[in-house]
Amino acid sequence: MKKKMIEDLLVITEAGQAIYSWHQKGNNEDFNDDLISGFLTALNSFATIERGEDIKSLKLRETLILFEKKEELVQKLTFVITTKNEDVIELLHAVVHEVMDQFILSFKDVLDKEFNGNITPFRKFDQNITRILNYYGLDTLESLDKEFSQENFLKAVLFIEPKGGNIFFAKANEYINKEKMSFLVPLLVNSSKLLYKNNLNQEINWLTLSTVENEILLIDIRYRIIIARIYKSQFILKTQEILKLPYFSEKSKNAYLKKPQKIADKFKNIHPPPNIKQLFLVDLLGKIFFKKVIDDSFNYDNLIPETISFLTSSKKSSEEIFKRIMLISIISGVNTTTICMNFGNFALILLGNTKELNDFQELQKLCMIIYEQL
Repeated sequence: MKKKMIEDLLVITEAGQAIYSWHQKGNNEDFNDDLISGFLTALNSFATIERGEDIKSLKLRETLILFEKKEELVQKLTFVITTKNEDVIELLHAVVHEVMDQFILSFKDVLDKEFNGNITPFRKFDQNITRILNYYGLDTLESLDKEFSQENFLKAVLFIEPKGGNIFFAKANEYINKEKMSFLVPLLVNSSKLLYKNNLNQEINWLTLSTVENEILLIDIRYRIIIARIYKSQFILKTQEILKLPYFSEKSKNAYLKKPQKIADKFKNIHPPPNIKQLFLVDLLGKIFFKKVIDDSFNYDNLIPETISFLTSSKKSSEEIFKRIMLISIISGVNTTTICMNFGNFALILLGNTKELNDFQELQKLCMIIYEQL
């Protein structure tokens, strides 16, 4: 039977009353809020009186119960989460702290005075729970078993805390260097945010990079967590043919560096798909050798240096994580998608509308169309 990430969530007063409860579908029929909250309060009081310490967690045969206390207000509260999935304990510790902070923020005026017994106002917190589950990617966890079973397409998934790089959850079918992932994935996210949030005033939905051996790192950016997935692509790139292009050989790369106009002339004949609105051929210092602008709704020229910074981070990540040459890296923002195609000491930067460019497998195929033209 598939294990739910969170079974039940309770907010309990010092007197043992459950002023708020949330249950996964199907759980509430067997869960007596007042009975359970009274039992947990009594148990916690016993531990405090007899042992001089609070209970932080309680393990039953199948169920793990996590406790967190908030005692700064008049109403001293205990926040409780139950789960049958011990693999997500670290993630749930972060979730219960988020629930605690938002609950106090939402009802501080009510909680900082004597309680009148009316719990109806707290019901509206349900909408916060849905949002918090999304913040931490819990909406995706229950589908992981299915994803891992699909012809070994998904190889690994990690839930990474954005600021400290702490890994709250990991599952893998093959060896993954967690230490490198915990450092490089936030680095990629930060370099993309420097470009998008600072210049385009856009949030980022996801990032991806593809290697010459068809590995894919897909990064889903949530409000409180980064979800990094590693796939073996089902769409086989013609990588051996691509690597035979002269831009990847050391001899040819040096020649093009001395005469960059030669490479620019070759790229002028490219016919990008109609959903590509701007195209730039640049070197790794950010110098533009050729551009084609179909939609000039914004000027991307000044953003090339920060795009190169993201490209450089992507290439480093590919080499460190996969020991492979990176082929393509992509930023998908709310409105704009940026595609970086690696050509050794040069890069082709493609831009388009996210509504037309929002599937990373389709974007791979788009890039292959361009590679084949060369």
